[in-house]
Amino acid sequence: MGYLELKGLRKSFGGAPALDGLDLDLTEGELVSLLGPSGCGKTTALRIVAGFETADTGHVVVAGKDITSVPANRRDMGMVFQAYSLFPNMTAAQNIEFGLRLRKASGSERGKRVDELLELVGLGEFGGRFPHQMSGGQQQRVALARALAIQPRVLLLDEPLSALDAKVRVNLRDEIRRIQTELGMTTLFVTHDQEEALAVSDRVGVMSQGKLEQLDTPAVVYREPASAFVAQFVGVTNAVLGKAESGAVRLGTFTLPTDAAADLADGSDVKLIVRPEDIGIVEHKGESNGSLLGSVLTQSFLGPVTRLVIRLDGDEQTIRVDQPSNIAAAYPPGTAVALDFAASRFMVVQA
Repeated sequence: MGYLELKGLRKSFGGAPALDGLDLDLTEGELVSLLGPSGCGKTTALRIVAGFETADTGHVVVAGKDITSVPANRRDMGMVFQAYSLFPNMTAAQNIEFGLRLRKASGSERGKRVDELLELVGLGEFGGRFPHQMSGGQQQRVALARALAIQPRVLLLDEPLSALDAKVRVNLRDEIRRIQTELGMTTLFVTHDQEEALAVSDRVGVMSQGKLEQLDTPAVVYREPASAFVAQFVGVTNAVLGKAESGAVRLGTFTLPTDAAADLADGSDVKLIVRPEDIGIVEHKGESNGSLLGSVLTQSFLGPVTRLVIRLDGDEQTIRVDQPSNIAAAYPPGTAVALDFAASRFMVVQA
């Protein structure tokens, strides 16, 4: 039994299903991210947990208590939105203090709690500033501190970093994880940013069309996707078209034996789904040796790795291959290459 449980949540808007029987549980102190494309139902699920939306059917349970019918202001949830949603006429300290005032905490208690939270989010000297005097990242730290001030049972984060620039987003992402771990706060994090979800989560739930496709640790979701949708949504993948042939996949003149094609009808169209870092590469010097052949079209330097785009011989298809940058330098555009799938992880699905 989890600390936060979502049981059979269903929700439709205008007859269109947003959630289709969602089941999810978080253990106490765990950070779980819901990841998926726009319209997959992740924000609807979060809003139902917060009490801002009502499920058509299903239940929300916290610490063994069904709170499905409890109004939002009595759920003890802390929420941070994509927009900072700070009161513009209040200082950072007053924004953080707001929830404590509503709960009629004493002045000394409020002051102590505000000072602790400003330090926790790295804004110890910013308590007297108004929102317009702070950067976006600083405002979102204040919003996080405000959500934590009431010592919520569950922290809900709705795309809290998407309005920030890349460097600030990464820094604040790491800070959120540090604070969540330090406080042991049960947290549900909604994002469409896969790197964000993989970086901060204990577990990641990948959603599509109102359903949970997979829920597991970031490493398992990335390395062992439960479906073609998860494989193609999480991380960068190649989807190369081919034909099933006697328990193998044929890509042009190249045949890749694989058990993954054993149940596919001969001649059926298939996709070979493989990540760029899982493909080996050597210079092609005239002998095919049964390899998939092609030539380098472009190189993209990404720091530690360089991404090569390979045009496959006899085909208009291209495939991306990631190599350490010092090795990739040996394959400038125009180089004939052979691709090696011997050690690759890949999926084969019906096209």
